[in-house]
Amino acid sequence: MDAISGVQFITIKRRISYLTLPLLLCSFPSFSDTYQCDGLSEWQADLAYSGGQKVVQEAAAYQANWWSQSVSPSEYSGPWQEWSLLGQCDGRGATQPPNVNVLSPIQGASLTSGNLMTFEASASDSDGQIREVQFLLQGELIATVTTVPYSVSWLTQAGNYQLDVVAKDDQGITTTVSRTFTVGDVENQHPKVTLSMDTETIALGDNMLLSAQASDADGVVSEVHFNVNGNTVAMVNTAPWEYQWQPNEAGDYTVVAIATDDQGAKSESPQISISVTPVSSGGRCSNASPYVLGSSYSQGALVTHNNTLFQCDVAGWCASNAAWAYEPGVGQHWQEAWTTQGACSSPPSVTFDSPQPGDTVLLASDVSILASSNDEDGTIVSVEAFVGGMTLGALPQPPYQWTWNANLLDAVDLEIVATDNDGLKTSVKRTINVSDSVIVTSVTDPISGSVVAVDKPVLVSAQATSLQSNVTQVALFVNGQSSAVASTQPYVFVWTPPSVGTYQLNVVASDAQGNSVASDSIMVSAKSVVQPKHKLIGYWHNFVNGSGCPIPLNQMSKDWDIIDIAFADNDRNSNGTVHFNLYNGDIRSDCAPLDPLQFKQDIKALQAEGKIFVLSLGGAEGTITLNTDSDEAAFVSSLSNIIEEWGFDGLDIDLESGSNLVHGSQIQARLPRALRAIEANMAGDMYLTMAPEHPYVQGGMVAYSGIWGAYIPMIDQVRDMLDLLHVQLYNNGGLANPYTTGAAPEGSVDMMVAASKMLIEGFELADGSRFMPLRDDQVAIGLPSGPSSANSGQAPIANIDAALDCLVTKSRCDSVIPERPYPNFGGVMTWSINWDQHDGFNFSKPVKAKLEQLEQQ
Repeated sequence: MDAISGVQFITIKRRISYLTLPLLLCSFPSFSDTYQCDGLSEWQADLAYSGGQKVVQEAAAYQANWWSQSVSPSEYSGPWQEWSLLGQCDGRGATQPPNVNVLSPIQGASLTSGNLMTFEASASDSDGQIREVQFLLQGELIATVTTVPYSVSWLTQAGNYQLDVVAKDDQGITTTVSRTFTVGDVENQHPKVTLSMDTETIALGDNMLLSAQASDADGVVSEVHFNVNGNTVAMVNTAPWEYQWQPNEAGDYTVVAIATDDQGAKSESPQISISVTPVSSGGRCSNASPYVLGSSYSQGALVTHNNTLFQCDVAGWCASNAAWAYEPGVGQHWQEAWTTQGACSSPPSVTFDSPQPGDTVLLASDVSILASSNDEDGTIVSVEAFVGGMTLGALPQPPYQWTWNANLLDAVDLEIVATDNDGLKTSVKRTINVSDSVIVTSVTDPISGSVVAVDKPVLVSAQATSLQSNVTQVALFVNGQSSAVASTQPYVFVWTPPSVGTYQLNVVASDAQGNSVASDSIMVSAKSVVQPKHKLIGYWHNFVNGSGCPIPLNQMSKDWDIIDIAFADNDRNSNGTVHFNLYNGDIRSDCAPLDPLQFKQDIKALQAEGKIFVLSLGGAEGTITLNTDSDEAAFVSSLSNIIEEWGFDGLDIDLESGSNLVHGSQIQARLPRALRAIEANMAGDMYLTMAPEHPYVQGGMVAYSGIWGAYIPMIDQVRDMLDLLHVQLYNNGGLANPYTTGAAPEGSVDMMVAASKMLIEGFELADGSRFMPLRDDQVAIGLPSGPSSANSGQAPIANIDAALDCLVTKSRCDSVIPERPYPNFGGVMTWSINWDQHDGFNFSKPVKAKLEQLEQQ
């Protein structure tokens, strides 16, 4: 395989061409003679050689027989060929072998199949240069890499493997280092599903909400079926997993929910029994007869239908056989024949007051069960409690309270049944847990089977409850070794996986009575991810506009390296609090709501591939509130909680004209301090980007008041933590700069280069001070993705390519030229991911290709 260009997925194939074998054998030189090679230059393919010239290749000396170019001496030194072998270099001035170290995987690593694994090595040569590094898996060459980083990606498959990494220097001397590792199969886990409802008794004609809770530890739930008496009544494809069911007749029903995951595995919930009662003969409907289609009814006659009382107004129409027209409450013209008198007698209501759903109690302890019940059109006759199907007794009047000695382990079903004077019943169920351990503890996040990135902090959350005392501490253990301790809630730990492999995580909780209990373990896989130097950055819409519906993250192009989630919302009360409200549908479109659980799972999966997610603050009309110390505290607290809940890597500051950011404003003074506080809450690992319009930064050269240069004091205070500054070069006309006569036009090579040069080399501000240079890796270009994504500023792809070449390699420049190349230039940002996908990826595909080309230089 030739030199690597981008990430490759390697499938090993064994293939030998026996026709070429004799030729290869004949091409090897004999080193029976030696030759003094001092002073000879290394052969180079791009140079032309005349007859008589001598060179060195792979520690052997050769002499040209006649003119040639790009003809390898080691391959063409036989009879009647371009070169003659003079002999092996005699060793005087002999070179040292190269050094090579395998960075990933570690020796003996245990990996899981189906993941993208990065083989990575470092190589150096003390007396020369590294020519190439080869990666061989099970003896088969899978990649030859000629430039750093020396790495190749491989899709893991089950088996035992040996990886050989061979470094070759410019004298052809090689060094080989080997690593062995194992890849195991991961069996798909079945989804989990439970079914719940507020009541288990309804009157005929009423609706019942069937609600399921479904999750999948190693994938996503694709659909949930609701089955009633063995028949599917509904199939739901997106969360929330709910369905409004109306039974057709009275009787007893059994309901189950069946969840299917993305691998086709199915799980069935415990079944729930539902009783559908006929319309009561008591109450206001006691003197009415059930409606029968076509029967003779006189004016003023009372009938019951679908648990509702109706009075006949027009006898002829009430007696009609045309159900489509005059069926009470249903027909298209029923109101011309009937008048509704309201609902008939309804079943009683009953609620569980305690214990709460999911409560855990200690085995053999006394548990108080408390309920409330009433009947709006009658009286309660009795309320009865059941534990595991066994009655605790019926009570005729309140208080409805029972004491149960917990004698069952694990999940226990409790049920309360209320009966009214019409004989109608209503039941509610609740499940609690009974433990024989005085402490209940578990790791709640990440879930078992999660994939995380090597050398990137992972937040590990745990819960712990002592059933007899107070929890004093919770300790995190990684592969059996204590890693961190927390003594107060929330029990959250920061753990950084040091290398590729599979890790076992659990916690040990202790209480004031000296009890200690270890939780069950979860398994987490760590993989190596490498961010490119030149990144493609895009904004993702959390709203509907002309580009279409919000894109599920798992359907987004994989070309994006940094994803800005647009946007967070400022609290309506303007008290500093920030919210993030994932798109949940709106009245102006038929776009489906996004599932929050799926959104979070997608973020984690893409982060494991090296993607970075930041939450953007602001937008064209967006703002934040930072007027007082109280605002600032609420701002820091709410954003820290949002980042932890959703799993974002950091924040993007996109304050524009609607933000009221000006020189001397409270936002300008307080925001840098608030960002540092949020980073501290993230254990010092916050990814920070900024996307100002160019008047707010480079505009400081023209004036230094109002909005002009208003971002600069904030940039100066967060320089050490700023990862990327991608100034918007659109919607604001040309760029005033120190290098051209007049403003550089929007979309031009000069505008893109000048904007970046000002930030990387510094420029003089209108007040006589100077904007100090940023590192080249902190700066990126900001452009619109297409004709509809911005009012102006679109740049032809050819101009973007030329600007990137100018900035990275100092070639193909127009009139503005950098003082030096910027080899680590940050990349290109665009608004937006959604518009780009709407336009057929006309921006991201060519720009990503250019960035990847520069990555190889």
